[in-house]
Amino acid sequence: MAEAISPQLLKVLTDVTGEVQLDSALRIIDRDAIEHRLKQIAERIRALEDKYRIPHEKFEELFQAGEIPHQHSYEVEQDYLEWEGLICRQRRLSEAWDWLR
Repeated sequence: MAEAISPQLLKVLTDVTGEVQLDSALRIIDRDAIEHRLKQIAERIRALEDKYRIPHEKFEELFQAGEIPHQHSYEVEQDYLEWEGLICRQRRLSEAWDWLR
């Protein structure tokens, strides 16, 4: 069962977005949040690409082939898992962004 939105929250949404329609205000807030997250993810992906001096696709290829130096070290494995997670999250957020447009 959906809960009613409080008048205070509706006022904040209206003040922040300039929209009085709840659906429109929520779409604006969602788009802004997704855009912010996508920028953060892109920055972290870029940091990993800089660290390993290759794009994710090449890192994945070399990792699967066992050609990444020290690839079984804790640091490299953690980077690999984080990178994979970032790519998946970026894809899901991009799909949500497309739907909201």
